[in-house]
Amino acid sequence: MFDTPAQAHQVIEERFAPDLVEMVTGQLRPAIVFSTKDADRKGGSRIGGTPDLPKEIEWPRRTIPANVDEIAGRAGEPYDGELKTHLAAGLPYAFFAQVDLGEAAGLGEAAKLLPNEGRLLFFYDMVAGPFDTGTESARVIWDRSPADALSHAAIPTDLASAAVAYRKMVEDANKQYGLQPEARLAGAPEPGTPYGGSARPMALKAALQLPSYSSIEFQASGRLEKTYSADQAVVGGAQAFSQAYSELSDDTEPQTQLLGAPQPVQDDPRYDAVVSSEFKTQFLSGDDWAKNRDMIMEKAKDWRLLLQVEVPDWMQENSEGTVYFLIREKDLEERAFDRVVAVYQQT
Repeated sequence: MFDTPAQAHQVIEERFAPDLVEMVTGQLRPAIVFSTKDADRKGGSRIGGTPDLPKEIEWPRRTIPANVDEIAGRAGEPYDGELKTHLAAGLPYAFFAQVDLGEAAGLGEAAKLLPNEGRLLFFYDMVAGPFDTGTESARVIWDRSPADALSHAAIPTDLASAAVAYRKMVEDANKQYGLQPEARLAGAPEPGTPYGGSARPMALKAALQLPSYSSIEFQASGRLEKTYSADQAVVGGAQAFSQAYSELSDDTEPQTQLLGAPQPVQDDPRYDAVVSSEFKTQFLSGDDWAKNRDMIMEKAKDWRLLLQVEVPDWMQENSEGTVYFLIREKDLEERAFDRVVAVYQQT
């Protein structure tokens, strides 16, 4: 990520031959990133903690799925039993992030796709979501209440109890195997659980990014994609171009961001959104994917990244994975945030 066009151009000019600079800079696109700040405020941007809600909006709770056994079965033994118990409990979603849309609007072009008032509140089922791509593992709420009507929501009792039980399980496992908790710097946030992360007030900042190699944007970049692929195909070569590009595009180190092009851990998560939405399934067989490849890739262009959250960043804990909140461009224009699809990926 780059803070300014000037910075982006300087870094790119330092890394690439003059005849390649224009090709690379031509792929720069806006995104919004998060930076920590000291002061929290009602309605402000935040990762983790609890949302700010008016009285008329309740903390969303996941409906118990009709196919609990099927979802649990995707986890395999012995985790399937725990997942079945979790789904049957109908717990509230974990709160991931709050985005102040007025703050975002002040960033100009980078936020042009978003509403310019209120807040977006992002919730996710971190326990079952990795096994249940689709609309039911997440909730995104657009709240337009004035800031003076908000209050810090209390964590629902059953969600708090689940977090306590999780910490007890980790503590017992550490004792059983003689492990010590990871050392933490003084003043570091309390580590979270799959049921919630520590509250961290955030400032939004406009940035520029280069699309990662696995993203739709990169695959459609023409000369850039051809140059990158040709460089990687040279056996025994230095692969200087592809390595430099991967470093600058955060290809190996995704981060939490709003809008822009997703930074895939695997393939572009928008393909998963299409499979889930169009085929009502989690995965396609190799034959079915090949048969429907052109349709999937075409429909994936209709989807936009709304928010990408790094799970270790959210939990402030040594964990894995990235959660992508994705929405069709038409649904974003219509502010139909109930149609957001959540995709989880990990290495």
